[in-house]
Amino acid sequence: MISLPLFLIAGGATWLCWRAEIQAGVLICALVCGYALATSPLQTAINGIGTGIGAAISSANDSAAASK
Repeated sequence: MISLPLFLIAGGATWLCWRAEIQAGVLICALVCGYALATSPLQTAINGIGTGIGAAISSANDSAAASK
């Protein structure tokens, strides 16, 4: 369960580096933040959100194509 606190710390560090305009720091912190999210228990929820958004876009495209 270390991934969620790591995500919060890396997210805060990303914001601090962004405000201080430290580009290398933003990159490193964002990578750590992404790794923490990818290995967290929230991974399946994040994947589900992405799948739902993809399905909604696909459905909207199908509806638009059918109405023409």
